[in-house]
Amino acid sequence: MNKVFIFLICIAFFLSAYVLSYLNINIINEKERMIIISKGESINQIADIVLPDANYINKKIYLYYLKIFNKYINTIKFGEFKIEKRLNLIQTTNIIVKPSNFYKNFKIIEGWQTYQLEKKINEVFKVSYSIPYAEILADTYKYQSHNNFKSIYELMQNTKDKFFDANKDNQLLKKYSIDEIIIIASIVEKEGKSNQDKKLISSVILNRLDKKIKLQVDATTIFSITKGKYKFDRKLTFQDLKIKDQYNTYYINGLPPQPICYVNRKTIEIVLENYKSNYLFYFFDENIQMHVFSPTYKEHKKLLEKYRNNE
Repeated sequence: MNKVFIFLICIAFFLSAYVLSYLNINIINEKERMIIISKGESINQIADIVLPDANYINKKIYLYYLKIFNKYINTIKFGEFKIEKRLNLIQTTNIIVKPSNFYKNFKIIEGWQTYQLEKKINEVFKVSYSIPYAEILADTYKYQSHNNFKSIYELMQNTKDKFFDANKDNQLLKKYSIDEIIIIASIVEKEGKSNQDKKLISSVILNRLDKKIKLQVDATTIFSITKGKYKFDRKLTFQDLKIKDQYNTYYINGLPPQPICYVNRKTIEIVLENYKSNYLFYFFDENIQMHVFSPTYKEHKKLLEKYRNNE
């Protein structure tokens, strides 16, 4: 009887040692991999996902371990999990019982029009959503696969609110509303070619607003034609500049009623910097791929004629 008992003890010991050895020593991935657990999947299905190529016995060992762990220690979560290379089963299990550790990026490009963002939202989230330019910043937003677009939209709005809250003491925000700053920044976004270029264009816009001179910015005329619904693929004509539209700054005085594109935080920071210059005019020189700035119409006209004669 004693021999049988000792034999059973030995068997139990060796089985326990094998199980612990298998769970601790067995490396399930030689390279980084993704594990995707969908909502509602059973423990059996999860064991198959973690160990797709294991033999019957080893998979059963892990299955029972997973059931005990899920019931008495921590519940397995659903979502996408990044599993670093050379992890054992215990380490892997400790990852899938925590919230998803994998984030995707949703990037909104500065200068985008509504049709471009709507297309991206539909491609990624399979929903139709139209977001006003003034409500969010062009930025990269991190999300997880279980997030719906509504929660990401709220994140975008919160990001914008936090940005302006951090800049609430800026002197320019005492002169212009947040919406007006975004409108100015959107014009700068569409016109500027570099950060230094944006500084100078911003100074021109602010100078012209101070002097109550029409802004006369081509990007606003383009928007008065497209309304952000499609790409403008031709050159502006003199007749275009005469369009009677609330967005056309050759026609209206002051700012358009809304932004003309999505704006990133850097461009808004450039506007809030309130860069000082005496410039009131500029045009884009295709030959040098730069904007040329002037303080007076006389100088602007002279430089523009010289440029056109050299075309």
